[in-house]
Amino acid sequence: MSVEENAVVTEIEEILRKQEISADDYLRIADLARKYAPERRALQARMSGAQPGIPREEAACREAAYYWIVGLAEKVEEALKGTNTPMASFLRGMAAVEMGRFGEAVPLLKDAAEKLPDAAGPTVEYAKALRGAGKVSEAMEAIGKLEASGKSSPSLLYSKALCLEDMGDIEGACSLYEQALNMDAAYAPAVFRLAYHMDLHGEDGKAIALYKTIAGDGSLFVSAMCNLGLLFEDADNYEEAIRCYREALKVDPGNKRAALYLKNAIESLDMYYDETERKESERMEAILRMPVSDFELSVRSRNCLAKMNVRTLGDLVKKTENELLSYKNFGETSLREIKNLLESKGLRLGMTKPEHAARTQGKPGQPGGDDAVLAKPISEIELSVRSRKCMAKLNIQTLGDLVQKTEKELLAVKNFGQTSLNEIKQRLSEHGLSLRSV
Repeated sequence: MSVEENAVVTEIEEILRKQEISADDYLRIADLARKYAPERRALQARMSGAQPGIPREEAACREAAYYWIVGLAEKVEEALKGTNTPMASFLRGMAAVEMGRFGEAVPLLKDAAEKLPDAAGPTVEYAKALRGAGKVSEAMEAIGKLEASGKSSPSLLYSKALCLEDMGDIEGACSLYEQALNMDAAYAPAVFRLAYHMDLHGEDGKAIALYKTIAGDGSLFVSAMCNLGLLFEDADNYEEAIRCYREALKVDPGNKRAALYLKNAIESLDMYYDETERKESERMEAILRMPVSDFELSVRSRNCLAKMNVRTLGDLVKKTENELLSYKNFGETSLREIKNLLESKGLRLGMTKPEHAARTQGKPGQPGGDDAVLAKPISEIELSVRSRKCMAKLNIQTLGDLVQKTEKELLAVKNFGQTSLNEIKQRLSEHGLSLRSV
């Protein structure tokens, strides 16, 4: 456990040692527990059931608070059965908010705010419930009264900022989120909303930096990781996006949004690499088409290459060292010159020597196999969905149709990249076939 997490656990323990826990204390525990996720069994042991020296109603509230904090709001009422204190109203109201029942939460939190005037939390949460119920002006009124009493907190500023958002004042809301973070840089709700608006306004760098500060294991963390993943996807950083979605799914394995984003990111990563490979293939094709005459070579080397009918770099890389050295007047000096030229372009002698030439010579029908094999339908070959779509776009029905295509023709099809090309070549090799070389 890190030093920071130890400090969090210590703070929670100090609160739990109190004979009576206030509403603000419960809100603080919730914030810390959701963000840093201390060992929940230990938290449950200190908050659930009867405890020595703790009055029954206080113990009931602690158990109810535990259920609310760990996301089991539906169990709060059971824990509070027979308990009708202002604190019970507060916890019932918080559970109702958690379940989206704002109309039910409003009177409960109003009662708690009136009967627990020394705590700011109930009024702030009352304002949030009013906003959730669509009563924004009443929420602002409740916040105004709390501000007039001289009280302020990150949660109060956050609640007011949400109301300003509802009223269309995004700039004012963002200013309040920043003020909240000046009070507590780790206040996750304000971090999330500010990051969200930075994202909407094209401030991707600021949004990413903010989302990265949100830690924990709650729904806010999951949403932050999903949004962060989308930002990384926009920057073509699919590996980092995938990591974000996987982190979200560790916390919430059933989250459909994170699962869908992960699936799409993995597919996009393949397409991204395929596109990179396609561009590299096109670049290499352009280099291989370059005339030998474009390069400074000795007269002897130039003459020898001309007599061997080597016109381009593509022609040259088909030759081996032995083939060049076997030619009259072509010696080690010329060979070094040629090799240096090719190395400057990332090429080498013999790199495109057809490996399948020996086994394809003398066979009947289309190049690379007999007529029965060439007539085999593509539908009978095990291919990925992407490769099959490519075959359909090119109207390739049989292996015979396929071996008439070159690598370049296949790579020219949208979303068909090196991974798919390797798959096609593998399937052809299993049948003793290969793509057309030129």
